[in-house]
Amino acid sequence: MAIEPIYFGLDRHALILHLNGFVKTIELLGSDAQKEKWLKRSYALDVVGCYAQTELGHGSDVRSLETTATYDQLTQEFVLDSPTISSIKFWPGGLGKTANHAVVQAQTYVDGKHIGLQTFIVPIRDENHVPLENVHIGDIGTKYSFNSTDNGFLRMSNVRVPLENMLARYTQVTSDGKVTFASEKSMKLGYGNMLFLRVFFFYFRCISLSRLATIAIRYGIVRRQFKSQETGIERQIMDYQTHQMRLFPVVGCSYAIVLTSQTLVNTYFRYEEELKDGKEPFVLLRQLHALCSTLKPIATWKVRKFGEIVKQCCGGHGFLEVSGIHRIVKEEEALITAEGANNVILQQTAKYLLEQCQKLMNGEELDEITKYFVNHFQSDTMKHLPKATDYKSLNDKLINAFERRVVVFLRTAAEKFQKLVASGLTIEQVWNEKTQQQFIKAAEYFGEAYMIREAFHNLDNSEFLNEKTRPTIEKFLQIYTIYTILDELASFLYGDFFEEHDVEEIRQSFRDLCHVVRKNAIGIVDSFGYTDDDLMSVLGSFDGDVYNKLINIVRKNPLNKSNTLPGYFDYIKPLRAKI
Repeated sequence: MAIEPIYFGLDRHALILHLNGFVKTIELLGSDAQKEKWLKRSYALDVVGCYAQTELGHGSDVRSLETTATYDQLTQEFVLDSPTISSIKFWPGGLGKTANHAVVQAQTYVDGKHIGLQTFIVPIRDENHVPLENVHIGDIGTKYSFNSTDNGFLRMSNVRVPLENMLARYTQVTSDGKVTFASEKSMKLGYGNMLFLRVFFFYFRCISLSRLATIAIRYGIVRRQFKSQETGIERQIMDYQTHQMRLFPVVGCSYAIVLTSQTLVNTYFRYEEELKDGKEPFVLLRQLHALCSTLKPIATWKVRKFGEIVKQCCGGHGFLEVSGIHRIVKEEEALITAEGANNVILQQTAKYLLEQCQKLMNGEELDEITKYFVNHFQSDTMKHLPKATDYKSLNDKLINAFERRVVVFLRTAAEKFQKLVASGLTIEQVWNEKTQQQFIKAAEYFGEAYMIREAFHNLDNSEFLNEKTRPTIEKFLQIYTIYTILDELASFLYGDFFEEHDVEEIRQSFRDLCHVVRKNAIGIVDSFGYTDDDLMSVLGSFDGDVYNKLINIVRKNPLNKSNTLPGYFDYIKPLRAKI
């Protein structure tokens, strides 16, 4: 099973968060009766919802959300309230104008006792789409980007909803106020809806990167600069090595994400299937949580970085709005903080890695996604770790370079952590003030290593590759992987995996690979299948008629409707006459 795109244009579909936030939450947290009642109406769009978790004062710190839900046993209703300014729900997509319902997270109280954070289905607009009584709602206004999404605010003043509107898969409240928890541990299984959004964010970054690559490579074929001394003909800028070495990694990164997503998406749907079968897949959840919390940051940062590179490769024309580049990059900026700010959620992966490293040091069994730690952990039984020269294939050499980096940085951070805790500092002090950044880096490297291994592994079982296309895609993956090593070389030199001659060898491989795939560049980006309407870019025009299209658009600029600026004769000309 795979995620199918429900949008393809640059503007986000109005129902993305309805389907992937609101509906998904009911599927994962609702009882069978609640799913029967709400899902049919949601798919029919009688109910259009949003996911209202983030507040004005709290985002990533979910435990500190301030919205309250208090059970009224007399009426068998929950009373939802926004008691402070900072408790106003702020940022939910679709809340501003589209949704008529919201799934709302609130601190819940029954008979005066706090029973934790629970989720409620709350009607917010009536059949005429007018806000309901005591519901204060609106759009938050113009943003840096993502303005096609109506992010909104919601303040509730003692809004009442029926008892049955509290999602009850893991926590049940009876009409007489008795509370039953499935188990404290099983509550964690409800976090799957957040994981789904992060899987979704990671997967779709391959679209953003492939769009950027298509624009720049098509333009690189059209654009010619500097005559060849041999032929007297101007060279296509795509033939210059420096151009290839900047753009081909963008293609490789796009493929790395889509190939890795095969494993990630299948793992997520396996988690959902086990939930449906009544199982409690805590091991899967733990690994998914760790992976999603690093892969989402990595992918969103990659788009930002490569977006700037693509803009520079298109020269001055890349700075034009009609290049289409800025639309992609600005839309991506929102995702760096959406559904968890990158540097914050990376700490969730980091804490998982600390636990795994402690297991490694104690000789305990590791999770499936960290078992390779043993291969790069120097101990009494493995005093001499393998080096780059011990691996025969280029792919194995590259994969193990990334994995060695993870273990080296993680072990250094973990040993420092243990030493400082032993010195008498609290765990909170050591984490927040002494080792946080080291663990965040290790978490980032862990995500990179997972992506590289899974991308190369899935080359052989990907449904969209065949014997003819696989070798070319493999080369683009190798280009991206080597590019990352050379770009972050200092971090790869720890752990004695590479020697000087190894670095020069992969540097030469990088040059050679770029030269080899040059002939496939335009075929690869055209195979993505983007039309001119998809890209909305003059520079990425399929027919290559860039200059005619560009000058025609320029001529239609409203400023060119007259030969003078408005007010010229009233103000500027009289002023000049006085000088």
